[in-house]
Amino acid sequence: MSHVIPPLEELKRHAYCKWHNTFSHATNDCNIFRRKIQSAVNEGRLAMHEMQVDKVSTPVHTIDLDNAKVLIRPEQAEGAEEKNVIIGEPGPKNVNDKILARKVT
Repeated sequence: MSHVIPPLEELKRHAYCKWHNTFSHATNDCNIFRRKIQSAVNEGRLAMHEMQVDKVSTPVHTIDLDNAKVLIRPEQAEGAEEKNVIIGEPGPKNVNDKILARKVT
């Protein structure tokens, strides 16, 4: 049995329950889903942990932009010599052409 979530436009117009795959009520209002979750918590199959609050006011992961390089396509590279650029692959000629993988060096 497969479960397909309806299109976004349909979801915007009606309440939808993912558990029952129906438009009769919203998932947040589903009593059966709530009872299943509560049962799993009571039996120890699902644990609810307290959220860790980060006390640091600045991000831990930062990016150094002093020597940043910009990736550009070859057709944009004219005049970009000696600058902080990386010349990538040419863009697709048609909209339907897709680049499935890129070689990173």
